[in-house]
Amino acid sequence: MQRNEDAKYRLAYRTLRVLFDDKLSRSDPGAHPGVLAYLDVLAGTQMAGQAGGKRYASQREKLESFIDAEFGEEMLAVVNRALAELV
Repeated sequence: MQRNEDAKYRLAYRTLRVLFDDKLSRSDPGAHPGVLAYLDVLAGTQMAGQAGGKRYASQREKLESFIDAEFGEEMLAVVNRALAELV
């Protein structure tokens, strides 16, 4: 299926957000200040300065739902396979 540039960027953005979510959910988010700072830029949040010792509230289910709704179940499976290889 051919996708326009906007769709490709949305897919890449959401995939990156799922990757960050996975990383931050596995350990103390304060141990990854660079990831938090970049996520703050992407998501428009201010978590980096407040993360030490706190548990990260995963957004994975929500992000996967967006990918599935816009790109379909097959693309979500491709994204999850790619992420599994990266982590």
